[in-house]
Amino acid sequence: MNKKWIILGGLLLSMNVAAQSTLWKNKAWECKISDKGTLEQIIFKSNQQNDTVPFFHKESNAGPRFYANLGKENRIAEWIPDGYRSYRATIDQVECRLTYKAWNGQPAVEITLVNKGNVPFQPVKAGLKLGIDTYMDKYPDWFGKYFPTLMKNEKTHFYGYLQTPSGHTLGVVSPQPIASWSVDYNLGYQDPAPHWFMGHRIESLNLDLMNALPLPAHNPQDLWQLKQGEAKTWTIAFVDINTPDQFEETIHKVAGIPMLRIGQTVYQPKETAVFEVLATAPVIQVTDDKGQSLSVSVKPKRDGVKEVSCQLPAAGLYSVKVTDGEKQAEGVLSAHTSWQWTLEQARKGALKYHQKATSHIESWYGFYSAFIAAKHFPEKTTDEALRQRFDYLFGLLHDPIKMEPLYHASRIQNTSGTISLLVDKYEAYGNVEDLTKASRLADWLINTWQRKDGAYVNHGTVYTSVIYVAKNILELVLVERELGMKDSRWKEIADRHYASAKRAIDQLVASQGDFETEGELTFEDGMISCSALQIGMLALMQTDEKERRHYTDAMLKILNSHDCLTQLRVPDARRRGGTMRYWEAQYDVQMLPNMFNSPHGWSGWRAYATYYAYLLTGEERWLQETYNAMGAFANLIDFRSGDLRWAFVVDPYLKVKQACSADTHVTADSLSFGNPHPELYDTREFVIGEQYVNMISDWQTVNTQDNDVHEVFKCMGEAMLTNAFVVEQPNGELKGYNCRITRQGNELKVTASEKQIVNLHCNLKHPFTISFKGKSQPLKKDYLGWVFGGNGLYSQPLMK
Repeated sequence: MNKKWIILGGLLLSMNVAAQSTLWKNKAWECKISDKGTLEQIIFKSNQQNDTVPFFHKESNAGPRFYANLGKENRIAEWIPDGYRSYRATIDQVECRLTYKAWNGQPAVEITLVNKGNVPFQPVKAGLKLGIDTYMDKYPDWFGKYFPTLMKNEKTHFYGYLQTPSGHTLGVVSPQPIASWSVDYNLGYQDPAPHWFMGHRIESLNLDLMNALPLPAHNPQDLWQLKQGEAKTWTIAFVDINTPDQFEETIHKVAGIPMLRIGQTVYQPKETAVFEVLATAPVIQVTDDKGQSLSVSVKPKRDGVKEVSCQLPAAGLYSVKVTDGEKQAEGVLSAHTSWQWTLEQARKGALKYHQKATSHIESWYGFYSAFIAAKHFPEKTTDEALRQRFDYLFGLLHDPIKMEPLYHASRIQNTSGTISLLVDKYEAYGNVEDLTKASRLADWLINTWQRKDGAYVNHGTVYTSVIYVAKNILELVLVERELGMKDSRWKEIADRHYASAKRAIDQLVASQGDFETEGELTFEDGMISCSALQIGMLALMQTDEKERRHYTDAMLKILNSHDCLTQLRVPDARRRGGTMRYWEAQYDVQMLPNMFNSPHGWSGWRAYATYYAYLLTGEERWLQETYNAMGAFANLIDFRSGDLRWAFVVDPYLKVKQACSADTHVTADSLSFGNPHPELYDTREFVIGEQYVNMISDWQTVNTQDNDVHEVFKCMGEAMLTNAFVVEQPNGELKGYNCRITRQGNELKVTASEKQIVNLHCNLKHPFTISFKGKSQPLKKDYLGWVFGGNGLYSQPLMK
């Protein structure tokens, strides 16, 4: 009997020991490995503050774990201990071996796949669920969660990073080629059952060591199968990145792979692009879209860094390829089409892809492009067709006597957006009746949906930053103020509307990042960017320096937290400045599953904020971010055909399902409410990856929201279409955006790149006399502000 108790006690003791985590320590970091073989956390040690990378503890999301998709659903294998810090698992006779080991001073995993079966292994995808905690579901926890900001497959290696809203950055790198990457999302809701819409949260980042073809051309093309008896090995390292601007250099030093560091990704035709290559002995090639090589100049900048310059002769996309020994890296530069041409094509798109009267303003968002283009580049036939279309839809959706929405009144972003459209229509055509309608709608919205604390709400949920309700009203205020200079009645109205918008924005500031939004709560792109942009716009309207600083500081704190959701370092002009949205395709273009749409129409929200941040601070970072984003936005118009696309999909490989038949119960001229599920129609399945996705409102009659793409052209109309910028950089060089600069002593002649550019903003350290469009103006040192024009946002200079 005693022997039995001794044996049982020993078993319990051994089980207890086995259930304990293993602490794997290094001078610079330590990791906790669970008894299941997955990571619980990585702690990177620092003299100032340790950085803890959390991993999922919930078994369904824990990692790293071996998984494979053989055609239907993901299969996940459990680890079996197989030596010191080593494990193995098997799926379909393919064995995966994992060993935790230090690699070049970094915590890493070594993965080997061995096909022990009798036939080739050809999965849809197979690899690792990393297990890093990416699940952002509540404030303030999401500030410590890691968003998969950048993942980049090269033919010879892989790199990327995840970032938290609080600014911590985790690099991920492999010196071996990895076929692809993917993301798993939560399910949202059924409507109608059994049809699922996808959710707003990320449950797993996956490194797909193997993946079926097709894949983007820069991805490995030979990792689609593992022959019988064949084995392949990968090392995947986790790297602490001190600051995001040290990302490329840190990854290059750790892994010895070539890296492209491209500060400015977009240029005007005939401008010279300049970028850096981090490599030992690189061979650098730049080609146009026809495959023709361009002349490049390469000069050493410092150890291991080369500065490359190349003139981009015409509008289009240019491929950059770097070969350094056996390693290759690729990127994309862009010479943008003229802003005029871009807006003109967007206007054509607004006519081709029907604007529809629905429950969602996104489906009639194209009128922004229509009215902005009509204001600057009138085209009688097209403008009249779009003007009549707007009036028809407005009549379907509004009570003309009460001047309020007839349907879905609590969706206040519909009304606030319509207010803004009426302002643009007034500015295009000069009919004050449009402005009167806008003012009456603003009064209705404020009286009906503004809470005592200032927030604009949809019943109990704050909707101020669902799109940007307060900005819409402030856009109205700017025009009301102009009329108020001659008519006291309009001044009174402007003051009333301004006070309301200011109260709403003050409530955002007071929220300290604890914002609310439409749909499932997460650290949501629009909730954050729209809060930042509205606070920034209000800051620009302040004449008191202390108040302006108060709002500027609040905006910058929010905007910096948004970096993790933005493609700020990807060496690809098609994507730079895009925000990483991922649940829009199911509503916009009736396509499933979730996917990263970047840039998407809503990427324009951050671009307003970065534009305002530049005007307020003079930090060129913000202007360059804005300009890069505008270049990516311009490429949503095909530079060859002029056709409008909905968005760019970042994911390398997606098996998608898309509706391919029109609704037979409504026409594009009918009212249409709700979000019809794609599976209610005929569907087609196909593969997409790293590509533009087409619009569908030319053939789909029911409510679809692909016309939200026009937000980027609205933003372009405000920030770039009519504005030029001159910046004196820290080294004394003068740089022009949307202009050329000729210097003679302390005189600067500035020539606009396009005829409609009539506003000039200067950011100068030294005194200069500025000549622009036949006018001259002497400026004192440390000048920051508009010199000519000003687009309605403070025209008085700020002295730095």
